Amino acid sequence: MRVCSHRQRTAVRLIVAVALTAATATFTAAPAAADDCDGNGGIRDRGGDVVGECQVVLPGQPGDFTVNELWGIYCSAVGPFQEGDDVGFYEVAPLEPNEIDMLGLDPTAEYMWYDVICWRDGDGAIEIQIIVEISDGVPPEVIRDIAAARLEPPPPSPATSPPLAGETYVRVPTWLWLDPAYWSPMEASETRGLTTVTVRATPTDAQWAMGDGETLTCAGPGVAWTPGASEGATDCSYTFLHSSYGEPDGRFDASVTVSWEFEWWINDGYQGVFGTVDVVAGFQVAVGEIQAVETGG
Repeated sequence: MRVCSHRQRTAVRLIVAVALTAATATFTAAPAAADDCDGNGGIRDRGGDVVGECQVVLPGQPGDFTVNELWGIYCSAVGPFQEGDDVGFYEVAPLEPNEIDMLGLDPTAEYMWYDVICWRDGDGAIEIQIIVEISDGVPPEVIRDIAAARLEPPPPSPATSPPLAGETYVRVPTWLWLDPAYWSPMEASETRGLTTVTVRATPTDAQWAMGDGETLTCAGPGVAWTPGASEGATDCSYTFLHSSYGEPDGRFDASVTVSWEFEWWINDGYQGVFGTVDVVAGFQVAVGEIQAVETGG
């Protein structure tokens, strides 16, 4: 977790420190003295309280802050540290979306308000409030890739007429299609802080490699054959010019490859296409020749 400070808004790790009350006066966190910790540190949970950690080596005092160092950073408005002074950190509430936006914070991170209370015997206490980054900001592309990893288009299930279980014929159009339900977009979303990334995968075309060296590209899933349908009722059919006689098992090894296009949005704002995935399914098709029978008169 990281303390944030107004004075370094552009530094994600040290962004906001907001003064609240000190009797009738208002205090901001004072700069550290040259021989003190410079405040470029974080805070961590320890039994419900938060303890500062120094990221620099102090002369003769490596490691964690001591109370007098914390006092110098947060409480110096009431004077230098004295024996018996104390500092406590207390979780208040998460930042509201409008606060994150107003302060110019990274909308992919999460933040918490903490009260910093400085006690001095005989003088009561003062309180300031700081913002703590409790989860790191994440580049939108990372959020996008997390969502995209959950989208796994399944392999297609090809169908033909005449059906694959039987035999089609040379110079007879063979209808090719996929289940229309397969030809539907898939979506997944992932949220970090105030940022929601949505990824959509959409099938764009199907490439049918028919096993005889030829390939056909169809812009959609094709049309399932129904009795009485005309040849022009489909936009995805193929006519073999050679039989599969002599091929292993007497069938052509064919396949269909569906290309899926990936697009993404940040909080409903379109970001464009960022990749494609090809999904392949193999199948075999037997192709015979219709024999002509001559009769004499």
